[in-house]
Amino acid sequence: MTVIERNAIEMAQSLVLRSGFPIGEAELKTLQTNDFGLNNFEHEGFVFTDLLRTPFVRMTLMVFLPGQTLPQHKHPPHEDSPGKEESVRTLWGQFKVYVEGDSHRQDLVFPESKEPYYTARKETVLEVNEQFSVPPDTAHWFQAGPEGAVVLAVQNRVNEDYNQFYDPQSTGCPIPQNNIQD
Repeated sequence: MTVIERNAIEMAQSLVLRSGFPIGEAELKTLQTNDFGLNNFEHEGFVFTDLLRTPFVRMTLMVFLPGQTLPQHKHPPHEDSPGKEESVRTLWGQFKVYVEGDSHRQDLVFPESKEPYYTARKETVLEVNEQFSVPPDTAHWFQAGPEGAVVLAVQNRVNEDYNQFYDPQSTGCPIPQNNIQD
């Protein structure tokens, strides 16, 4: 684990505790980082742990450092599924959700030289206890506010292999399938 990752996890643990979310010591120790293969963790990445994973439902605690972005992607249809629906609820901080659509705002902040990969521009700002559901097959990305954010995500599918990230350098968010609870 790099120094940046170790520091990010320590900061994430602090933010989770600050949020008041009921989490055990053992779960706090399972927090891990993901930079989506972009090697730009401070700007494109997050810290997370799965609180629940079954073959049909995934509940994830996501922690974003100040201004950190989860890159644009979508959950397309596959096999018999219309794609994954993802619902997020802000537990602490401010959390921005961007979905397909235009924005008249001129102050959107993108990771450096990555604007072409962030085409979803319709912004919804979530404060504590506010939530948003992203429909299947919808381009979207997330970004923390200036103090960071602690977010609970609930998804109707566990397999992340079908996610399509817009940045061609991204490796997505691979998750070992052997951690799924029966």
